[in-house]
Amino acid sequence: MEKKMNTKKPTIILLALTLLLAGNLHTAAAQNLEALSDYSIKLAISPDHLESGMAEHPVGYLYVLSKHGVPITSTYDVPVSLNSDDPSVASVPKKAILKANEEYVSFPVITGEKSGKTTITASLNGKTTFQKIEVGTDESHLPDDLILELNLPTSEMHVNSEMPFSVYLTTMDGVIVRAPNDVEILLDHEESLASPNSEILTIKQGQYYAWGVLSAHERTGNTFLRAIQEDSGLDVAKSVKISSTLPTAIKLSIFPELVPAEIDRQLNIFVTVVDSEGNPTKTPDDIPLEFFSSEQYPIGETLADFGKSEKPVIEKGQFGYLLQEKFSLQNLLENDILIGVTSPGYGTATDTFRTVGTSIEGINNIKKSMNHVFDYGFDIKNYEHTVGVYGLTHIPSNSSAYFTYQLSVIEDDDDDDGTRPDGSPITIHPECAEETDESGGSDDDVESNANLDFEDRTLYSVDCMDDEMLYPIQAEENQYSDGYVQQISITSSDADLAKITDGGKITSSYSFGTTEISTGQKTGPVTISTSVNGVGTGSFTTNVINTLEQKEVRIFSPTGEDSLIFDRDGFFDVFLIALDGNERPKVMKETEKYLVTPTNGLVEIEKGATFTFTQLRSDTFDVAIEETRVTLNVEPIGEKTNFDLKGTKTFITQPSSKIQVTLPLSKINSEHTQNIGIIQLVDLQGNPVIPKLPVKSKITSSVDSIVQIIDDSIIPTGTSYATFPIKTTGSIGNSMISASAKGVNGTSNLITTASSQTQLQIFTGGLASEIKVDEPFEFRLFVDDENADSVSGASLKIITGDDAIITPEVVRTSSDGSAIVSLTAFEGPDISFEIIATAEGYAEGKDSFTVNVDAPEKVFDAIDLELPEWMIYIVIGGILLVGVIVFMFLRKSKTDLEEEWEEEEEL
Repeated sequence: MEKKMNTKKPTIILLALTLLLAGNLHTAAAQNLEALSDYSIKLAISPDHLESGMAEHPVGYLYVLSKHGVPITSTYDVPVSLNSDDPSVASVPKKAILKANEEYVSFPVITGEKSGKTTITASLNGKTTFQKIEVGTDESHLPDDLILELNLPTSEMHVNSEMPFSVYLTTMDGVIVRAPNDVEILLDHEESLASPNSEILTIKQGQYYAWGVLSAHERTGNTFLRAIQEDSGLDVAKSVKISSTLPTAIKLSIFPELVPAEIDRQLNIFVTVVDSEGNPTKTPDDIPLEFFSSEQYPIGETLADFGKSEKPVIEKGQFGYLLQEKFSLQNLLENDILIGVTSPGYGTATDTFRTVGTSIEGINNIKKSMNHVFDYGFDIKNYEHTVGVYGLTHIPSNSSAYFTYQLSVIEDDDDDDGTRPDGSPITIHPECAEETDESGGSDDDVESNANLDFEDRTLYSVDCMDDEMLYPIQAEENQYSDGYVQQISITSSDADLAKITDGGKITSSYSFGTTEISTGQKTGPVTISTSVNGVGTGSFTTNVINTLEQKEVRIFSPTGEDSLIFDRDGFFDVFLIALDGNERPKVMKETEKYLVTPTNGLVEIEKGATFTFTQLRSDTFDVAIEETRVTLNVEPIGEKTNFDLKGTKTFITQPSSKIQVTLPLSKINSEHTQNIGIIQLVDLQGNPVIPKLPVKSKITSSVDSIVQIIDDSIIPTGTSYATFPIKTTGSIGNSMISASAKGVNGTSNLITTASSQTQLQIFTGGLASEIKVDEPFEFRLFVDDENADSVSGASLKIITGDDAIITPEVVRTSSDGSAIVSLTAFEGPDISFEIIATAEGYAEGKDSFTVNVDAPEKVFDAIDLELPEWMIYIVIGGILLVGVIVFMFLRKSKTDLEEEWEEEEEL
């Protein structure tokens, strides 16, 4: 029984010691704050910018720091007093308790509906710390360095149409600003031409832009839209041109331009209606026409008589009227004969034509005088023949139009000096001959006809034409484009654009014929070609247009012409706008669907509308910190799709937010395990953003050997922030904490680990700068703390290389903080050693030292040869043996020589 009791006593004692030691170990790092005077406290509200609204945010932290700024713990519970300068903005509990051996105390910050700034103050044992925080946004005015932008999808509009527009604010660097509060934008405009749907647009708090609708009225002209932000003195204006496809004027064209000055000459006089842009269009009502001419006789009277009898009119639904009337021009040789037309409400239009004197009939080049009498007064020349084709450069779709083709010769100026290429003389019309120095001239200052500009020159004959110009010739017989004998061929390069409905004919003694074409729904360039047997071929290219036809589906971003703003969930806003050929918003006749890729969003522009607004989202967009370019494609969907409406637009994306890393403390205790960091979703100006969906983050440490991030954090909906744990490894150093998330910019923050213990310092005493080799040398080591106080009982571990030894290798400091050691160096020229000092309650100290060694020069030995020692003995023995042999040889040689000398003396 006694033996058993004796056995239990050591067990109980051991258990008691274990518990005692365990208790001591737990509080070894804790400090008695009453006995510790050189500490401070640190208040951290992290994040320090919170969203407004009734909520309790666990974002308050209080730490006790050593004099080196490293967190320490207390050995007992400590009350902390808290206060807010403005509890209406944010309030805190009156008191929080820093528990014994806890690394920090956390407390909530309670916010309400009021936005603003306040200061939170914390006090502990007479020490005070504070931090300013912000709730919501309390900006009474905008910053001074902002720019107000007015964004329009196009600067052209059609009467009675609509288009969207937007306003937003940017920094001087072009970064779009999220409105800190409601920002009112006033709109100024010219009321008679167009007006916005509201006189004031408001960029709502937390939004990036506001948009409205500009409506054009019935009048055409130039108008403007101006945006004004009165509080900041910002304004911007843009002009808008409003046009119409309704007829606003008439246009007259005469073909051909050159006709012989003979009797009963016919002209093609084509009158068309044009819109405000000068493009041909169709009239919704009959337009009466009245013709006139600068030559009252014989042209003006003929036109007047025709007007009275026929009452010419451009009929409803048509775009032109063709007048083909014969005029007696035999006495009219002019270069600017004017014919005009007028119509009430549409103004007046004119064009001119010219008559030529000497006629050329057929391909035999027979010249005739103006009086239709054969004239052999001038030599006959051989000309190249061709066909000239003339018409309107623009024709509306679904209409009829006319082209004129004319038989012609090509003028060659090489013989206009009166000499053929072979050198023989040729007689040309005297009014067309070039003047020479020998020809002399009249005394008058009248310039000759041949020296006038072509526009002012009277065309007496083909010789008056400039080189390569076309001169009309008359057909000797009727020539047809159809029938049994087809001498004229008329073709269209694209029958879908323009179809030949009547090729026409050239009547004998006339130079031209008329082709009628019919255009279809399709638009674009088309070439009308004419070939006449025995003469040549000519062509003319015109453009079939439909100013009201949809030519484009434009992607319009309300945050800039080439900029898209994404939220962190990948959502972005765009408009789709239907535009006509003049880039004017087009009113849709039917509802049309469009596919936008790569978002794969299906968007509709409804019947009667010109645009639609949509919010798209795509997971394919990976928005990084740097600028990212995103290309959006739009294409029509449905039956009878016009694939020409496919469009592409490349935007520079700007994430609307970033994930921000904040740390309550940038310097943490390397021995403390309960360390935290915070990530917060903020806009590009640092204001908190509450996500629509949870934000999954990726958090990393640049140096895992210093701190480690074990778990990524998720910011839930309803709040802008979340915490994440930081694990220390016990090592001291720096690491970069980085956070990223899809669709937002990432950020980083530097964290430092340090020890709360005092660092040990190592010094030497009596250590000479140079010692002798192989002679022990004693010196003293000292260990102090950072306050230069001696530390007794510190353990010193000494590490040397093979070139020296220090004894003892491990030694403790005495009461004065010193220890004596002995150093012996084996070789020079210097040796180094390292000392590591440790002591309870102190951070490890480490230092290295170098000492010069006075050592003799090295002699030849086995080490230099890197040979085994026994090999050296063999080498030395061999050398001695060689020496003995040499000595014996020399001695024998000397004896033999002496014997020879003795023999010589005897002789």
